[in-house]
Amino acid sequence: MRTTCMIALAMYSCLVGRAVTAQESGYSDAEVKAQFVEAGMFCHAEFIRRGYRRAFEMAGCDTNRYARILRELAVENTNETEWAIASLGRYKTTESLPFLYSCATNAVYGAKALKAVFAIEGVTSNSVAVAQSYLFMTNGISYKEENEKSDTCIDLLKKVCSDPSLSSLRPAVIAMALDFQRDVELMPNVLDMTLCDADASFRFSKRRLDILRNTAQRVFTELEPVAVDTCYAFQTNYLANAINELVAYPEANLPD
Repeated sequence: MRTTCMIALAMYSCLVGRAVTAQESGYSDAEVKAQFVEAGMFCHAEFIRRGYRRAFEMAGCDTNRYARILRELAVENTNETEWAIASLGRYKTTESLPFLYSCATNAVYGAKALKAVFAIEGVTSNSVAVAQSYLFMTNGISYKEENEKSDTCIDLLKKVCSDPSLSSLRPAVIAMALDFQRDVELMPNVLDMTLCDADASFRFSKRRLDILRNTAQRVFTELEPVAVDTCYAFQTNYLANAINELVAYPEANLPD
């Protein structure tokens, strides 16, 4: 936790006492950074939003300047790195792309960096390539980071399957998602359902059964002796039920 609600409320009282217009200027980069850090100390979402808005106004509502300040802050203050990266997608400056790409294969910040990349330039062959590098990192991945990787893969898959202009990227993204589910994913249920939606022939296929079996073998092995009846019970039950459904098709009649 960054601080207590009591301290946050006191700080917010000071904040609202410093009324600022949308075009206010004259603040240094250091003062803008301090305001961004201060905003993150609140415990109420509305106070946080207003605090970040204040920081943007202190930068003169200049998106290029503010994005540059956020990039600097992300490097200078590791406590703020995640929040600064997450904010860059909102301001959509192409100057942020090299920095975001450099963060996209970081296990802690990769998901937010990729989300910002997609917000700024959309889905491209370059962003798909760096997403693949991020998704297939396996060292030092926490439960939170596993969720973020799953969400990133699902989001990317939905983007390319819902936008006709991205049809040329669909085969590569679908193949990447299949490999990710088979070789990396520990929480496969939503990704599996998304793949079924993306390809109608996939749901009842030998391809899916093979992937689910590989996923199940890996998940059960990697989670032992973790208590799968806590975080992962739903996932293991999903895998067992999906495999049983395909075996009872019957398996021998499944198309490739």
